[in-house]
Amino acid sequence: MLTELELQVLRYLKERGPLEASEIERGLSLPRSTLMSVLQSLKAKGYVELQEETRRIYEPTDEGKRRAKEGLPEEKLINWLAGTPRSIAEAKDFLGQDFELGLGWSRRKGLVEVKGGIIYPKTSSFNSLERETLLSLPRALEDNLAAVLKGRNLVKEREEKIVTARAIKFDEESQEVTFLTPDMLTTGKWREIKFRPYNVEAIPSPTYIGRKHFFVQFLEHIRDVMVSMGFTEVRSDYVELEFYNFDMLFQPQDHPAREIHDSLSLDGVGRVEDDELLERVRKMHETYWKYSWSEKVATRVMLRSQTTATTARTLASRPQLPIRTFTVGKVFRYDTIDATHLPEFHQLDGLVVEKDYNFNQLLGTLKEIFRRLGVERLKFKPGYFPFTEPSVEAYGYLEGLGWVEMCGAGLLREEIVNSAGIEGRAGAWGIGLDRLAMAFLGLKDIRDLYSDDLRLLRNRRVEWRW
Repeated sequence: MLTELELQVLRYLKERGPLEASEIERGLSLPRSTLMSVLQSLKAKGYVELQEETRRIYEPTDEGKRRAKEGLPEEKLINWLAGTPRSIAEAKDFLGQDFELGLGWSRRKGLVEVKGGIIYPKTSSFNSLERETLLSLPRALEDNLAAVLKGRNLVKEREEKIVTARAIKFDEESQEVTFLTPDMLTTGKWREIKFRPYNVEAIPSPTYIGRKHFFVQFLEHIRDVMVSMGFTEVRSDYVELEFYNFDMLFQPQDHPAREIHDSLSLDGVGRVEDDELLERVRKMHETYWKYSWSEKVATRVMLRSQTTATTARTLASRPQLPIRTFTVGKVFRYDTIDATHLPEFHQLDGLVVEKDYNFNQLLGTLKEIFRRLGVERLKFKPGYFPFTEPSVEAYGYLEGLGWVEMCGAGLLREEIVNSAGIEGRAGAWGIGLDRLAMAFLGLKDIRDLYSDDLRLLRNRRVEWRW
């Protein structure tokens, strides 16, 4: 018995005679994989005969695609001459690097003569067979033409299997019906029809349900962890003043990180609205770093290089104690793209300001954050950061990777807290999220965090240990 689709293909072959599979595919708008499955089934049932042959198919190279679009050098030369003799020097100026090819092929094809440094065209216009052929590819070609095009590096060949189907018998009654229709019910025809049995063991086609990108899932989970610990998310813009990105964070204006090789500057200047804050930061720099601080430098515009700039803005807003905030966002630095570096990446910055907050409490906060991320083993070592004192680096143990650097942290320097006009002790930390995500997700290339490869996206998801 034939299925409805098999019968449809068989009718098409009976009406039009032997056809290549590609012709049936176009005529019935069937996917190639479905059509070949149907043809093999019809062959097995004795309804069609299949013949296979291998043909050489030619398709244009990159050079061939360019010449098909722009024209071959000899075409350019002849159509430029337009029947008028011109000097070789003029032709060189016109054709540039294509001059030798253009003149050589024009002479080989008998399109020009060259006498006394003058090119004499034998025709006023020319359309080459080679270009017309390039525009019609991919397809099979005669050996002589193919040899010419291959010699000019205009085409490349590949082998293609061609399947031709021919109907050898046709039985309209040999049909299994898949769907019961209202017409079958009203006319009673369903009693005479053979229905195709259901295969309850058949595996259905996969259904890909849309879901969030796994890196977005990771970032949202980070936010959930911070909110679950009583922190409030704060945000600021990608475009930032150097004042909040550097000056307020105790980095002098001649610090190497402020050079263009590390940070990305933009045209224009901004303004710090709080004149009192501006003056306190000026005093902090000139008192501690012993140089003449420039408001002009501080109000330059840049792409933020650290989410600690958001922490600085939070402090500058003079919020009421206690303060427990965090920010997750992109930062930008001048870097070469490779498996572990990108010019833009994500950071998590956290801030706690309380009256008697101390270093031990900061370490406890970090342990709890990473415990909720599934990192049970954590150790600390002394570190250095311009805006914290004391400073610490945290390392977590991950199965299969060993000890991995997790974050930098410390108590904000008194100079920073005082310049913001806040009374209290402040703990702060910054976590690079992209490399942390790579460690958690088992990725070897940071660029995979931004992948649009559906195979990767369908098979990877974030699973957390709590």
